[in-house]
Amino acid sequence: MPIFPRLAVLVCSAALLSACAGLTGTRRGPDAAAASPPAAPPPVLAPYLDTLAKMGPGDPARQETELAATLEAAQQTRSSADTLRYALALGSAGHANSNPVEAKRLITELLASPNTLDPTETTFANAYLREFDARVALYAELARQREESEQKLKSLDASAERRSDALAAENKQLKRALAEAERKLEAVAEMERTLLEQAGTDAEPPPRQQP
Repeated sequence: MPIFPRLAVLVCSAALLSACAGLTGTRRGPDAAAASPPAAPPPVLAPYLDTLAKMGPGDPARQETELAATLEAAQQTRSSADTLRYALALGSAGHANSNPVEAKRLITELLASPNTLDPTETTFANAYLREFDARVALYAELARQREESEQKLKSLDASAERRSDALAAENKQLKRALAEAERKLEAVAEMERTLLEQAGTDAEPPPRQQP
């Protein structure tokens, strides 16, 4: 990703400025500064920059080959430089096996133990340690937000299901109440028909008796 080349250039520039700080105490004029060519990275950083370039996105086969090569070198030599190269390859973004958590652990252990890195390599390692640490924190925050979103969705689904169950129960209750009301109306209607029939019978004159 673009962050790695920029970070590498910044680290290289910082290392060069630090190395040259004691060589001059005078400020050069604008013309002299403009005429100076861009500072090249220190030779000691060349293997690391080469690894980062090969781990750049765009060619998965190239990335896998470089990651496997740095791992094999780190396992065989156990040197500080090869361990750092493998950590940089492993933690690089943009490839399927990117693991900034493990890369951060490797660099942390490397810097905390006796090693053969020179000051420029140490500065370089610390810069990428901060980079990996920031990515790990970002991934943790994204995971937390994703979990919260999933919990909210589950809660909404459960709430909707409860509302659906409540509506179904209420609908069932209304249907029972409606059926009961219809039964009562039918009973009242039947009672009215019976009363009317009885009233009609009572209204008929009795039959006349023959003398």
